[in-house]
Amino acid sequence: MAHPSTAEQSALFVADLDTGTPISGVTSIGADPAASDAALVGDGYLWLATALPRPHPPACHRCHLPEVLPASAPVLWTCPRCHPQETR
Repeated sequence: MAHPSTAEQSALFVADLDTGTPISGVTSIGADPAASDAALVGDGYLWLATALPRPHPPACHRCHLPEVLPASAPVLWTCPRCHPQETR
């Protein structure tokens, strides 16, 4: 299989400004985003969380105890010994 030349590859990133067509993002079609919003805000990705292995907790930089994910902010690791008020 022949590899494309450098000129052929760089042509992928060159805009043809002589076409008269404005260069912009995709035009909105007025679709209702409610379904995608619900999937992103709610548990639309719950299947992904169940498919992935549980993350290994990092060690606290101060006391080297494994950190925990608090129920109030389950994406922020915190140390139960150094920051007990944040582990709730």
